[in-house]
Amino acid sequence: MADRCGRGVLVALATAIAATGCAPLVDVEQTAAEVRSSVQAPTVRGGEAVIALDQEPDKLDPTLASTLASRQIFSSMCEKLYDVDESVRLVPQLAAALPQISADGRELTIPLRTRVLFNDGTPLDAPAVKKSLDRHRELKGSARKTELNAVQSVAVVDPSTVRLTLSRPYAPLTSMLADRAGMIMSPAKLDERGADFTDDPVCVGPFRFTERVAQDRIVLDRSEFYYDRDRVRLDRLVYRTVPDDNIRMANLRSGEFDVIWEVPTPEVPILLRDNGIVLLNQPTLQYYGITVNVRNVGGETGEVTGPLADDPRLREALSLAIDRRTLNKIAFNGLFQTACGPIPDSSEYATPKTQECPPHDPERARRLIAETGVRTPVRFEMTLANDPTQLRAGQVIQAMAAQVGFDVVLRPTESATAISEARQGHFQTFFVGWSGRPDPDGNIAAFHTEGGSQNYSGDFSPATDELIEQAGSEQDVTRRRALYEQIVDALHQRNNVVYLYRTQYYTAHTAQLAGVETFPDGIIRMKSAGHVRAGG
Repeated sequence: MADRCGRGVLVALATAIAATGCAPLVDVEQTAAEVRSSVQAPTVRGGEAVIALDQEPDKLDPTLASTLASRQIFSSMCEKLYDVDESVRLVPQLAAALPQISADGRELTIPLRTRVLFNDGTPLDAPAVKKSLDRHRELKGSARKTELNAVQSVAVVDPSTVRLTLSRPYAPLTSMLADRAGMIMSPAKLDERGADFTDDPVCVGPFRFTERVAQDRIVLDRSEFYYDRDRVRLDRLVYRTVPDDNIRMANLRSGEFDVIWEVPTPEVPILLRDNGIVLLNQPTLQYYGITVNVRNVGGETGEVTGPLADDPRLREALSLAIDRRTLNKIAFNGLFQTACGPIPDSSEYATPKTQECPPHDPERARRLIAETGVRTPVRFEMTLANDPTQLRAGQVIQAMAAQVGFDVVLRPTESATAISEARQGHFQTFFVGWSGRPDPDGNIAAFHTEGGSQNYSGDFSPATDELIEQAGSEQDVTRRRALYEQIVDALHQRNNVVYLYRTQYYTAHTAQLAGVETFPDGIIRMKSAGHVRAGG
């Protein structure tokens, strides 16, 4: 029965996708060459751009936020000490230069830009940086704690210099400061709002926060305080939450939306032939996988009941049941890549061993399930975002798992709610992605160590924790590679996260807009975007 139902559903899914007429199954090589920015046509100053996101951002508080959607908003209103460029190289942003690192690797001295103002007119200085970094490290519920775990103290050296003292050498720290851990908030607004900073966030950025209407829009207006304001062309950005792929696409074509994030893969070949649309295409650091709740009880380590939590053989069987290549072809028209670990193949720390995929082996999966003695089908819930792309992939996973003896019950949930529930351990499995970081530690430590801020599974092992800490402290690239080979092997044995695929970012905007940029970090950069001058 499992074979007939599972394979039948797979065939039906593939047939249904082909029958839409949206697109044939294609390979990445058949799509547009990599395009990270739209043509720099002459633009006019003024006007607004409407950007449609496929999920609701969570808190607009860099200390507490966890979603890629919130990072899209932050990119326009909350700058960081460091950023990445189009080649994912670290570059200064609010810092004036890359940090000076002491010989023993335990001190980082960071010079700051001068004559920079927050969007409320408060000066950016070393005490302001210290206040934000200390808040990231110390606030209860901070999602940045793991990222800054090695930071022992932050000191003001002078008005434009801070020094971070570490408990141990930590090679990835500058990379961490190129994301939310490096976002600096207005000290005046922090004093005024405290834990409610999310309701009226103020940072340094080309645009300032104006309003938020939940499940509808977030509005940002051009900042009069921004240090590089002459490069900012638009007066207003409106971010809209539109989970439905069809609505996002229809409103892009009609001109109601200027930019859409996450073009659904069936639409990619069609947009390539549309002269009124510009399609931006980037390889990514992102991965998607199935997180299994092994030991997360109310956000603390505890005993979780259920077959997948109880027996790692069942988690291995789930991994073996999924044909990652077929998942990519059926759910994503072959436009994504298989992924079997947290380190992208573009990383300098990637090796053949870290990129190895578990084989698709349904026979072994069935044997493992039989060895456990559990009654089949093994039933469990899988929480996933309530959007067409995730649901399509979830149905393929459901069908593949059914072939070996699993009964996967899909539980579509609004994205921010799903993450909140995952933190508290209110799930059995969670089909979720991570946008990825340039340094492997940013894709591993928070998810797989004891107390990790993103460790929704609750699973860890002291031996693996020690390896992860050792890899983070190691300065030699070759030795770090060898350590990550051991770490990835240990994660494959645990299968608390079953890695599945790595996305390709497809962002689209109307041809009336120019200067939009996307990098492999998945962020849409709107700083220099503007409407094309008539006749330009």
